[in-house]
Amino acid sequence: MLGYRTICTIAFFVAVSIPVSAHGQSGAEAAADEGLVVSVDRVKGHVPDPDLHRQEGAQRLEQARRDGDTVTADNLKRVDERVDSIRRPQQLRLSLQDVLQRTLANSYAIEVQSFNPAVEATRVVEAEAAFDAVLFSDFTKNKVDQPTASQLYANESDSFDLTGGVRKLLPTGAQISAYYNLRREKSSLSYQEINPAYTSNLALELRQPLLRGFGIDVNRSMIHVRKNNRSISDLAFQRQIRDTLVEAERLYWELMSARREVVIAARLLADFEGIYDYLVARQSFDVTPVQLAATKANLEQSRAEFVQTRAAVFDAEDNLIALMNDPEINLADDIEIITEDFPSLSRIVVDRVAEAQTALDNRPEIREGELQIANAKIQVGQSRNAELPQLDLSLTYRITGLAGTADRSFDEVSGHNYTTYVVGVQFEVPIGNRSPRAVRRRSELEYAQAKVALKTQIEQTILEVNQAVRALNTSHEQIAPSLESAEAREREVESIVARAERKDINTLNSELSARRSLAETRRAMLQILTNYNMAIVALERAKGTLLEYDNVVVTTE
Repeated sequence: MLGYRTICTIAFFVAVSIPVSAHGQSGAEAAADEGLVVSVDRVKGHVPDPDLHRQEGAQRLEQARRDGDTVTADNLKRVDERVDSIRRPQQLRLSLQDVLQRTLANSYAIEVQSFNPAVEATRVVEAEAAFDAVLFSDFTKNKVDQPTASQLYANESDSFDLTGGVRKLLPTGAQISAYYNLRREKSSLSYQEINPAYTSNLALELRQPLLRGFGIDVNRSMIHVRKNNRSISDLAFQRQIRDTLVEAERLYWELMSARREVVIAARLLADFEGIYDYLVARQSFDVTPVQLAATKANLEQSRAEFVQTRAAVFDAEDNLIALMNDPEINLADDIEIITEDFPSLSRIVVDRVAEAQTALDNRPEIREGELQIANAKIQVGQSRNAELPQLDLSLTYRITGLAGTADRSFDEVSGHNYTTYVVGVQFEVPIGNRSPRAVRRRSELEYAQAKVALKTQIEQTILEVNQAVRALNTSHEQIAPSLESAEAREREVESIVARAERKDINTLNSELSARRSLAETRRAMLQILTNYNMAIVALERAKGTLLEYDNVVVTTE
């Protein structure tokens, strides 16, 4: 295990562990697998890595020099120079496991998505906080000095009003509040017996909706929606990890393929140059200018193709570095990434029906669709409740005290000498009620839409599994024929070279054509190997089990 790494500011962690032999296998391991039809060593002989080519090329170059074969020596030096053109001052060897681990630990795309579950968790708390008790207070002071035309009115008054209490929303939709109110009134009115007068009120109020806004389901519905959104965000985070892993593996095999294609292209170009040099040497004997010009045109085209092949290596390296976002590997640095793993050749036997069922049980998109349906259903319930008339029952119980001081006023309250009971009913309904009805209709349509979307996702999932299984089987079945084709093309080249007593233009053209066909066959085989390994990943992605396949564990706290 790599352990836990915080990638979210609010308690969100990812634990990662990837098996050493998650995908790549050595030749001995692969040869031991049941059902393997070709060996890794045979395949590698046709699509060598630049490092392996350098080792073999050095031995062949030394042998050519000992034999005095300057043509072969020149050919090998040309190949080596072109293969070395992809080398950079710094080399970094990476296995597929290394790439996946570095990507999971540093990918900005994953890190950005990791914040969303924590953000949604705050929204759950926000929805739950609607039922938290609220402490409130209010203070008002009023001082009046105005002329009056009658002694029955005071021309001066000094008063203040202080209220403090607590209120709380209940799950049933009722709002209950309890508060204490103290009012002081001082007046210049001579008829006022208690001056100043302190009035205390201790009140308990309850307002309960009976139609609109009534019920635990309605009032707690937003909490359920926010919790579902939190789960959806978790699933989206897992999808981001899954898609990033798929992209990392694709770029890894793309780089592996691009590096080996450089060797194939360099060898073909060197053979092309050798034949062209031979024709130049014979142009005064039996080679016409037209034939030489045609060969020169093909040679220059091959050189242009090699430049493109070499650039593909640099692009693949940069793409992989940009995806990993590893602080130890900077795009600005001149780093050559050497891929250590070779595509797996082991046959994987799968049951299409079982794989489809696994996908239906594990795909996060299906679970997201189910949660979206749940949210839409909740919104239907909310809209139907909002369509009801408003009918509220209000109850108030109040105890009042009046005295010349605040403490005596409160004493009278505690004595329950003066009590008041108030019962009220409030009714309201919009004429036509069009807005709530429109909202209800919209929510019902969105609910139906969510159900159809889930059915579509289920069908899409089954389709992806079927296609992934088919691609997996097809790619593996192509490996052996592609190897046989490459070996047949190689024998064709050897045969043309061996039987040629005199290398005339027709024989040389046949050799060039055969060598080009050999190179194309090797490229096609390399593509098939890459496709097979990506088909394995695509199947695990379609089933929704890619994280388990790569032993990636996502935990939230």
